[in-house]
Formats: sequence, structure tokens, C-alpha cells
Amino acid sequence: MPRSLTEGIDFRWALGPYLVLPTATSRSAGRGAWQAGPAAAFRYRPFNGLLISGLVQQATSFAYTPPDRTPVTRLTFQPMLSYQFGRGWYVRSSDATWSFNLRHHTPTTIQLSAGLGKVWTFSSGLRINGSAAGEWMAYRQFAPRAEQFTLKFQAALLFPSVEL
Repeated sequence: MPRSLTEGIDFRWALGPYLVLPTATSRSAGRGAWQAGPAAAFRYRPFNGLLISGLVQQATSFAYTPPDRTPVTRLTFQPMLSYQFGRGWYVRSSDATWSFNLRHHTPTTIQLSAGLGKVWTFSSGLRINGSAAGEWMAYRQFAPRAEQFTLKFQAALLFPSVEL
């Protein structure tokens, strides 16, 4: 019999601040405003191989906002789901970020993603993580230039950990 209600449950969460600095030099590269708000993340591993996690961030513009820019009040959620099959193979859905702009007539987008990947391990301890993923725009409102489909190919070198 468990000693507590949470014994044996692999669940972690975190809360913290979220800050966006207006560093873009081009109008198309940023909102031109300082933004701040709360952020939260969670991770749940119900059984070996399956990982369910998410990241929530809420940003509101403050301080300097040029008069020709729209003020920002946006909530984003990045759902992440992955399952490891073994021998380095895995499936994942972690590329989509749902964006809910909370001001009248500002864009809201919801994407769905799915991908397949493999981690190759070499005798030297070096590992390479390769994956391919697709993303589909399931919902968009007030976002006429949002992509309908996206394909992503990724390769990452994973170096062995060094003990200090």
C-alpha cells in the first residue's frame, strides 16, 4: 500500500516569469515592445517510454510600444508528447505551439504535429539525433499568412556528459 497519494507518480511542474525584450531591428522580426508575464511547465511520465509535457506562457506588452504597433496580450501553449520504442527509435508531437492572442481581432493559431526520430550511438560515446516531423495548421483566425503545412528535418549532435 502506498505511503502517500503521490507515491509512484512521476510528475514535475514549475512556475516562473516570462520576459521578452524588444531587440528586433526590423518591423517584420518582432513586436517592438517589452513583454512580461507568467510561465508554467509540467512533465508527466505515466509509464516507461511515454512522456507527456507542456509549456504555458502569457505575455503582455508594457513600457515602450511604438504607436504603429499593436499591443500584445498573448497566451501560448506548447503540448509535447513522446514515446520511445527502443533501439533509439521514438515518435513525438512537440513542434506545435498554440497561440491565443487575447486582444480583439488579433491572430489565434492551433497546430498539430507528429514526427519520427532515431538516436544513433557510436562507440566513441558520440550520439546523433535525427528526426523528421510534420505540422498542420488545424485552426487559424485573423492569421491570413500562416503556413498550412510545415515539414521539419533535424539533426543534432549529442556529446557525452563530462563530470566536473
